[in-house]
Amino acid sequence: MTKISLLKCSDYNKANPAVKEAVKLLGGISNFVKPGEKILIKPNLLSPKYPERAVTTHPEIVRAVIQLVKQAGATPIVGDSPGGALRDIKNLWKVTGMEEICREEKVELVNFEAAGSKEIDINDKNIKKVSFSNVVLNCDGIINLPKLKTHSLMTFTAGVKNLYGCIPGLRKVEYHKYASKNKDFADLLTNIYLFLKDKIRFTLIDGIYGMEGNGPSGGDVRKMEIIAASADTAVLDAYILDALKLDVSKNNVSKNLGISKKDIEGSSIIGNDIKSFDFKNFKFPKIRILDYIPKSLVKTLGIFLWVKAKINEKKCLKCMLCVKSCPVDAIKVENDKKYPYVINSKCISCFCCHEMCPYKAVDFKKSFLAGLFIKED
Repeated sequence: MTKISLLKCSDYNKANPAVKEAVKLLGGISNFVKPGEKILIKPNLLSPKYPERAVTTHPEIVRAVIQLVKQAGATPIVGDSPGGALRDIKNLWKVTGMEEICREEKVELVNFEAAGSKEIDINDKNIKKVSFSNVVLNCDGIINLPKLKTHSLMTFTAGVKNLYGCIPGLRKVEYHKYASKNKDFADLLTNIYLFLKDKIRFTLIDGIYGMEGNGPSGGDVRKMEIIAASADTAVLDAYILDALKLDVSKNNVSKNLGISKKDIEGSSIIGNDIKSFDFKNFKFPKIRILDYIPKSLVKTLGIFLWVKAKINEKKCLKCMLCVKSCPVDAIKVENDKKYPYVINSKCISCFCCHEMCPYKAVDFKKSFLAGLFIKED
């Protein structure tokens, strides 16, 4: 039976005791970490955003876990591989609050790219070998600290998706070229999770403030007041998805791992009752409605049923991160063009550009038929 601890926490000033209580309810930190070990604390550091934007894991969540690992007699290190800040990683650490927290707690903040990497066959059908940072491979264990957010490609991002940050640098973008569809990317995430599963000591989701709508960076901040933790990352994700009223049987990662409603209902919930949290009318990305269209209809009308990225010139500040993040070179900028633009015929709808844009300047362009299914508010 999977144990899941749920704690209600109204703001980050109260996060430290709430995080420690959540871990205590699972059996205490000594149940997961042993003296002398080197433990990687893996937050979500997608991009250089201030904590109140709810794009990255809040530093007070990280601080609490650092203190717990030290309490267990182990050595904590903190790290992640951001999607679009490779050339200015120190700025990302500063803006997200990681630099200050690690300095105050006297903990090493590691650069996944600088540490080198190793390619490993994880039995993925689309990618022969997947590159993992040496920081991830050489640590004794991982404590996974995702943010509760929506995701334009995967619908939802929490524990399993957060492990994609164990892949260093631009390799993450490159892999989208071979796994651009929801099902293929879910397969890749599943295989990454299975490869790292034995290293993960527990996953704790930062949902005090989460993100709904068109996440993981361009959505709307929503106060959710939840901290959720478990030693079983995948079941924890499925449990939260179910609480948000999304059919888990439609989630490709859960399907790959054989997780069903029965597994969710069979979990042992400790702490606050899930009914005490306000998850009503949680908004998922509208474009994911297409995932629920019958395959027979998609095969017949697929050429007329599409969603592509589109640059919103009113919001674009020409940082060109969309150009750099596109795995198939479908976004161009020319001398006679004032802004970047998307070549529809090359766009593979992976939405890396939407994920990485700092200014919410990437919108979704829909075919007429797709527009009949996807209705914006």
